[in-house]
Amino acid sequence: MPFDPTNPAPRVSVGILTRNAGKLFGRVVDALSKQATPWPFEIVILDSASKDGTDKYAESRGVRVVAYRPAKFRFGTARDTLFENCRGEVIVTMSQDVIPGDEQWLGRMTTPILDGGVDATVGEQRPAPGEYAFYWDYHGSWMRSVAVRFDQAYGRICISGSNMALRRSTWEKLRFGDVDAIEDRVMQVKLFKSGRRMLQVKDAISLHGHDYTWKQLNDRFGSFAMGWAELGWPYTLRRLVRDLIQPHRYVETADAFINRRLRSWKEFLFPFAMCFMQYAGSRKVRRSVFNESYFVMKEQ
Repeated sequence: MPFDPTNPAPRVSVGILTRNAGKLFGRVVDALSKQATPWPFEIVILDSASKDGTDKYAESRGVRVVAYRPAKFRFGTARDTLFENCRGEVIVTMSQDVIPGDEQWLGRMTTPILDGGVDATVGEQRPAPGEYAFYWDYHGSWMRSVAVRFDQAYGRICISGSNMALRRSTWEKLRFGDVDAIEDRVMQVKLFKSGRRMLQVKDAISLHGHDYTWKQLNDRFGSFAMGWAELGWPYTLRRLVRDLIQPHRYVETADAFINRRLRSWKEFLFPFAMCFMQYAGSRKVRRSVFNESYFVMKEQ
């Protein structure tokens, strides 16, 4: 069934947080509108004051646009607001620069939930063929030591808001909550602790890859670290020292450099700089996002 924005009862909603999504967003909407499904679906964006015409372009393509102007932007509140404006039995949420890999992506993401087998799914991501992607987005995942240990403790899965699906009734009971960052991992803890079922759908592939400035890297990983700390997994000085003396961190970076897989000094220095970015971000934590029933750990 083709994408039909006029359908009064979509079974699935695709919800996206947007702000100045740029030309790439056209490819995202194109790929979404071509999804082959046996049921109707809608596309909804929560747009945060875009100045590049993202909202107007989306409306011209049949996407439902919800304007969002909070006094302070928090990812958890924004994601909940987005979900409140979605009508589907299952809500799929993704980043504004993530492109479905084929026309079956949406069906693969949602079928396990619609069939009643699980409550949440997360797909796979790969760089788009022939296009640049920051090297460490897809290599050296073990370097993210806090995230690795967190995933091992909470379902052995990595729930990501860039490519996930959630049963609406499950979200209504749990919600993301008023959190600044890593609201997807907050949801992962809630899903795990409440006994909900999560599934990684390896053949639900989406394409994602871009470069970062040093400021973007610092903001991104500092924000992640602040979120981990609020969940009870701080990036401590002890952790920083442990990570910096990991032999693999040097061996893998040297191997990538020697084999010319790194395209800039930024990619060469990042595995070490990220340790300091995380430490600085972790120290900004103000509070726990959970009460005692959901609090994770004080220290690993």
